[in-house]
Amino acid sequence: MCHVLSVSILSWKSSVSKMAEKQSSFKKLMVHEMTTDFRKAVKIETIEMCHPQKEQVCIKIKYVGVNASDINASKGRYFTTGILPYEIGFEAVGEIIEVGEGVEELKIGQSVALLKSGSYAEYVCVPAKEVFPIPEATPKYLTLLVSGLTAAISLDKAGHITAGETVLITAAAGGTGHLAVQWAKAAECHVIATCSTKEKEDMLKDLGCDRIINYKKENLAEVLAKEYPKGVDVIWETIGGQMLIDCVKNLAIKGRLLIIGGITGYKSEEKNALPKLDLSFLPEQLLMKSAAVQGFLLFYFTDCFPTYFKYLCENVQSKKLTPLVDTGLSTPEGEFVGMEGIIRGVEHLHSGKNVGKVVSRIS
Repeated sequence: MCHVLSVSILSWKSSVSKMAEKQSSFKKLMVHEMTTDFRKAVKIETIEMCHPQKEQVCIKIKYVGVNASDINASKGRYFTTGILPYEIGFEAVGEIIEVGEGVEELKIGQSVALLKSGSYAEYVCVPAKEVFPIPEATPKYLTLLVSGLTAAISLDKAGHITAGETVLITAAAGGTGHLAVQWAKAAECHVIATCSTKEKEDMLKDLGCDRIINYKKENLAEVLAKEYPKGVDVIWETIGGQMLIDCVKNLAIKGRLLIIGGITGYKSEEKNALPKLDLSFLPEQLLMKSAAVQGFLLFYFTDCFPTYFKYLCENVQSKKLTPLVDTGLSTPEGEFVGMEGIIRGVEHLHSGKNVGKVVSRIS
């Protein structure tokens, strides 16, 4: 019986490898015009099939993650040389279909996750040392890459959250926000969450948020001033604009505000994604409260990736962490699939209608 099983596995791996040999081309998204209008910025191209070089693996992409910063990348604001055309996409999960010389620990047929610019493609070749083995190439593990790592590392390494502290998560129902909520709750913090719809309120309630502020119904600054007169210990801020100003003014003594993003400015065609604000009050605010404002960009913390990703995976498997995925099934056009699905996914995310991590199925 064992002999038969071994033969069948070898046969399956051989067929996967032969599939890679037969594949002559594949599709991928390329940026041809630098603009925040993602549909206008990108084109679907047919590229000659890639094959792994020494110490590389070739991966057949199954799912890709859509991120708010995709339109920052399409605008050429960061993560690119700005020389057109260029690749786009930050993260994916898939299956290894071919291994290059010198690759021993990874095998054909193995499921892996990757953080790589240019992941909006049907196939990709990457250094073997840069992929993360996962139990299966499904969306729940995809959520742990950009979103999961950002949520966990930022709150730990920049926010230094501790049990009993009050933590405010803005855009809490988004792909990263809902994981930040769970990370802070697991650390035994009192979690305040902002959102914009009744559906998102319900989801955040299910995740155990202690106070949910729907900013379409309530004024954030008024709620914080009335219900949290001593201020908030840690604020995880992704919105920008007036939201950022209100948050800074409601920091507690020794409070820490983390700037994770500023999505209100992303759609602007200005060179900078974050619009200028009158923060003349900031020095006095920080000084008198001995508080701090810190930016957080995930890719400066690559040394933390292996440990945190492994821990996040373990928490998903033990069901201590619940990733929520938005595959587009609730949209009029249905599930996000393929290259066109990615474009729709970016538009869906920036409409503010997504609940959880936006994901497009590639294969």
